[in-house]
This record gives sequence, C-alpha cells and structure tokens, in this order.
Amino acid sequence: MPEKILIVEDNISMRRSIVRLLEQESYQVFQAANGEEGLREYARSSPDMVIMDINMPHMDGLEATQRLREFTGVPILILTVRGAESDKVAGLDTGADDYLTKPFGADELLARIRALLRRRRAPEHAGEQSMVLRLGAGELIIDRGEQRVLLKGQLVRLTPIETRLMFVLAERPGEKFTHKELRMLVWPHDSAGTTQNLKLFVLYLRRKIEPDPEHPKYLITVRGVGYTLAEL
Repeated sequence: MPEKILIVEDNISMRRSIVRLLEQESYQVFQAANGEEGLREYARSSPDMVIMDINMPHMDGLEATQRLREFTGVPILILTVRGAESDKVAGLDTGADDYLTKPFGADELLARIRALLRRRRAPEHAGEQSMVLRLGAGELIIDRGEQRVLLKGQLVRLTPIETRLMFVLAERPGEKFTHKELRMLVWPHDSAGTTQNLKLFVLYLRRKIEPDPEHPKYLITVRGVGYTLAEL
C-alpha cells in the first residue's frame, strides 16, 4: 500500500512539479491550493504526511498547521522562502516537524520526506513491556507503552518530534544527555537535527509540561552539556 502525501501549495507550477516527482516515487499524492482546502482534503484522504507552504491566500500554512495539530500528529514539512527565518521558527512553533527553504532540489525534498515517514513508521521503543514514568508525585506521567504523556491527568498533545524527544529522555531519567547525543537519537538520519532545532523543541516541550517554563523542574538544562529529565 503506497504511503499518502498531501501537498498544500498555492503555486500551481510548483505544486504540479512536486506531485509529478512524488508520483514517480510511487507515493499516492493529494493536493490543495490553500489551508482551507488542505484541511478538507486531509479529512477526506487521511494522508501519512503533509507538505505545507507558508504563504497562501484564504488560510496560510501556519494557521493550517496549527489546526492540524489539534487532532493529528502526522509529519508536517513546511516550505519557506529563502531568508525568512521568522517563518521557519513560526512553523516549528505551530507544530511542524521540519522545514525546507525554496528553491530546493528534488533529492533534498525526497530525503526529508523519507526521513519523516521513517520516523513515523519506527516504534518509539523496543519490546512489548509498558514503561510508565511518574514525575512530580504523579503530576507528570510519561507512558511509553501507551505512547502518551499526561499532565495532571490530562493528555498532553505532542508533535512526533516532541514525543520522540520526550521518550528518549525518559529512557534514562536523571542521566545527562549531550546536545550531540540527543540530536543523533531524535534526528538519526536528518539534517534538521541541529542544536538550534533541539533547543527550539526543548522550549516547546517546556511550554507544554512545565508549570513555569522559565524555571523548569522536569526538563533541566545541564549547562555546557545538554539536558536531563529530572527524577523528582
């Protein structure tokens, strides 16, 4: 069964070029011209991945990504224009997993797609035994068996990258992870695994799990080294 990819891009020429490229790679491709159409097409086709342009009429890619993240964790690759650093940060902040700067080559696009789909297919942990980690007297629960994180009994909605980072840290609570080690574990074959992106996703996680993100008690910075998940 071919994997399904949704392309949301208002530039007809670029959209058609991406569709042809992906169909040549045996993906099943769906398309939309703006964020509103993209949301409707997602509901209709249930794709395995979304490629989302940022600047579009009617509903831009940032709003569409944010709305998708309210109910799905599928990988989202955003497309930005060269030099638009704020778009990259905003896209990751709304829940995208990776970004690609226009213009880009076919090989680079396909590599990013393969990496994101590979992470989606890969199990987050080996073995069948459920591992439940309780922190803060049970306030924060990391359940690797059920693939979920609970804060005060409420499900925390995490993106695939946030989930992977959370579970990597939870495998060895109390131990120090270097920036390099975390990059290799969270982005094993992906050029998006930079220290800057790691710091961004740590920031996103803290906003979701910490009572006071400015003074974290769970996801702790080890100055000059990296991060650790505190055993409380």
